[in-house]
Amino acid sequence: MAAKFPDADWFLALGRLMEAEGELFRRLGYAEVRFVVHVIGDDGRAERETAVELDGYKLGRAAALEDAPGFDPDFTICATGAVWNRMLDEIARDGRPEARHTLSSLALIGQELWLESNDQLREDKYYRYNQTLQEFLNLSGKLPR
Repeated sequence: MAAKFPDADWFLALGRLMEAEGELFRRLGYAEVRFVVHVIGDDGRAERETAVELDGYKLGRAAALEDAPGFDPDFTICATGAVWNRMLDEIARDGRPEARHTLSSLALIGQELWLESNDQLREDKYYRYNQTLQEFLNLSGKLPR
């Protein structure tokens, strides 16, 4: 059975695709960033949290947050399961989400997807590496659903 978002194995599969698509990520530039993907249930409570680390041009680490003691994220990307699934469905269908459903657009509006961080300078990595993060997620279009 294929790993499902936001399981760590799903991100590890993206990491393998990231290495295979190395030239795309080298063109985007070196990305050193640690973040948490926070999926919120319909009841407003955390459903799942996955720790992800990009190290240069590859995935350095992916683990359930509870399995990553001491993980110190630069930021947390928060959205409901419905918002994440809409983005991933569009990626599966078209290879990328509609412009209004990208990480950048959703964070700019801040209602459906938002960031949390204890350090504004570290949160800025989200904006610095935003295209890399989006292209990383766009690789999910190559995964079985």
